[in-house]
Amino acid sequence: MFEKFTNRENKIFEVLNFFVEQKLNFVVIGGYAVSAYKHRFSIDADLVIRKEDKETFAKLLEKMNFKKTIMKYLDHVYAPEFIRYETKEELSISIDLLINGVGSRTTNASFNLEELKKHSKQRKILGTEKETTVLVPDRSILVILKLHSGRLTDFRDIVAICKNLDHQLIKKIIWRGKKEIVRENIKKLLQLIEEPNFINSFKGVFAEKKYDADIQEVKKLKKLLD
Repeated sequence: MFEKFTNRENKIFEVLNFFVEQKLNFVVIGGYAVSAYKHRFSIDADLVIRKEDKETFAKLLEKMNFKKTIMKYLDHVYAPEFIRYETKEELSISIDLLINGVGSRTTNASFNLEELKKHSKQRKILGTEKETTVLVPDRSILVILKLHSGRLTDFRDIVAICKNLDHQLIKKIIWRGKKEIVRENIKKLLQLIEEPNFINSFKGVFAEKKYDADIQEVKKLKKLLD
């Protein structure tokens, strides 16, 4: 099982490195962005790209035997389109292209590409066997995106990357879309870290024996509820 995950991860790193070699313009979010701070396995990569580069990405992915499987036009002002490309091999992986920005289906908030780039840097992502250096948002921006998403995996990711956050930036940017859902997600996160089995579930996802999360930094997010 571990070897299968590693092979799929390696394939995604190959794709990301190929895009870098082609000097394409994109920001990595999602699980691979989290891995710039703490490694975890993921079989899909999320890239925010410019609309004018959409066809270039499509052609390159098709050359690598990816097939377009999902295409959605969204209501978000700054994130109007979502396209998924997948391989049809036994060990399938997917590349999600988010056009001009990223939107939350949960809160209806959106964050445009230029805003993401403003708060991103070239960062090294280390996998099990491979690595890449790509544009990745700051920790604080990833926390905002994940609080708008609000899934269990997002909450674990927040705990993993919660160190030296810019709380003023979070407070400035987070309150858009359905604010009450964001507030509920913050409460769920704070409840989750108090659960007895949370540490074990966290270590399982991040394949770690040591639990080194900065829980006090996570708890500072409670101030957003004031």
